[in-house]
Amino acid sequence: MTLLVCATCPRYDPQHSGEFSHALTAAIAEHLGGDKVGIRHVQCLGGCPRDGVVALDGPGKARVRFSRLTVDDTDAILRAAHAHDACFTGVPGDWEIPGTLAGRVSSITLKRTAHTPFGAPGGGQAGQGRAPL
Repeated sequence: MTLLVCATCPRYDPQHSGEFSHALTAAIAEHLGGDKVGIRHVQCLGGCPRDGVVALDGPGKARVRFSRLTVDDTDAILRAAHAHDACFTGVPGDWEIPGTLAGRVSSITLKRTAHTPFGAPGGGQAGQGRAPL
């Protein structure tokens, strides 16, 4: 499992830009013990101006972005990451978002599915345009 952590939060406070990712990375390392969680620092997750942004993502799973997080949320972030990882779809509702994070979901992005070929069940017919996503 990989956590996506904004490396520029708080972006609009240049003197403190990047502090969130450094502090959260340190808190996670201290909290984990033997548990392995990958952290990928990304330049922006699009949560501005509500800084403190982390996203949960995985192959074929919904990406769930949280905003207004602090290092005090480390335990809840890790519980959410494990629940998201264990869920087939990653869609909130199919896994339980910790209560302290529930009001801070700032985006849910569903993955596109493979195109259905024309003529296949559920696919388009010739002359009807593109097959549904």
